[in-house]
Amino acid sequence: MEKIKKLVFNLITFTVNKADNKNSTKFLAAFSFLESIIIPIPTDIFIIPMMLTKRYSWLYLGIFVTTFSILGGITGYIIGMYFWDVIGVKIVSFYDGQENINYIKSLFSKYGWVVILIAGFSPIPYKIFTLGSGMLGYNFLFFLICSVVSRGLRFISLSFLVHKYGEKSIKLLNNHFSKFTALISIIFLIIVILLFL
Repeated sequence: MEKIKKLVFNLITFTVNKADNKNSTKFLAAFSFLESIIIPIPTDIFIIPMMLTKRYSWLYLGIFVTTFSILGGITGYIIGMYFWDVIGVKIVSFYDGQENINYIKSLFSKYGWVVILIAGFSPIPYKIFTLGSGMLGYNFLFFLICSVVSRGLRFISLSFLVHKYGEKSIKLLNNHFSKFTALISIIFLIIVILLFL
């Protein structure tokens, strides 16, 4: 966890220096799109410095990132559905996720849309589930709705928190990285469980 934390904060420092650039939104759009398909680094670490520049409203940036993340998710779904053997398998293999395909299949058969909600909000790689949803032929409309809800909650809430707490949010994240990740996942799981009751 320490190596991941160090990587995240090195990237935040780098992007703080680049975030005030007029092309930063183009970079963020491309990164958000590709993160939903193949890039292993979460988009969140680029939202933080962009919010700190105060060039964009928190709601605009949250919706902006959500939109491009969803477009990437749709592309991942299409790759999974139509190009699994050519591209999808290579992406999953890159993440050593091949042995997890049967597990993903069982998750989809048991929990369906809840799996996409959790994957879109939590630290679980969303890209594996976008590809898996397509490969398994999961209902596209449900996939899209779950992706919009989970990715929207994730990115809009993060944008708001950084807007509200500014640089304190980076210090809080630095001091409580593991706890923060676990807490967000637990809160989201509770919400999903309450939806079923």
